[in-house]
Amino acid sequence: MKDNPIQKKENTKNEQSPESLSLTQNPNDDHQGKKVSSNDKVRIKELEMELAKKESEIIFLKEKVTNNQEIILDVIEEKKLLKKQIKDFELKELDLKLNNYMDLQWKHHKTEHRLFITKGHLDDANKELEFRAKVIADLERRGLRDHALGRFPESYQEYKKRDR
Repeated sequence: MKDNPIQKKENTKNEQSPESLSLTQNPNDDHQGKKVSSNDKVRIKELEMELAKKESEIIFLKEKVTNNQEIILDVIEEKKLLKKQIKDFELKELDLKLNNYMDLQWKHHKTEHRLFITKGHLDDANKELEFRAKVIADLERRGLRDHALGRFPESYQEYKKRDR
């Protein structure tokens, strides 16, 4: 709707009475012998200027599109690179976590091994203490007769065998 008044103004500029138009032919004009009015020449010049302007705009826009496409390609490449870097960092992080887990697991196994060895030593020491307690108890229960005859309890004789 707003364009209509502008179009009417343009039409009024270009519209002149047929009587006022003088048809002349310029020998330099290459219109194959057709008569061209001066108003048409002005209009042709305007259209040629507008065409040149539009062609320069087209060239500018083509350059702009080319630049934008290059920018987009650069951004796509950068995005791919960033994705690759993120994937590499995630893999490194997982590798680090796995190494930490394996270290912790190794330390756990080492601690468990030490625990079992220590428990075994403690069990052996406990058995030895129980055996010695039995030997001492048997020696304390030995009677006077056993002393005189030089008899020792079996647990004491076994203790002597172990001691050798």
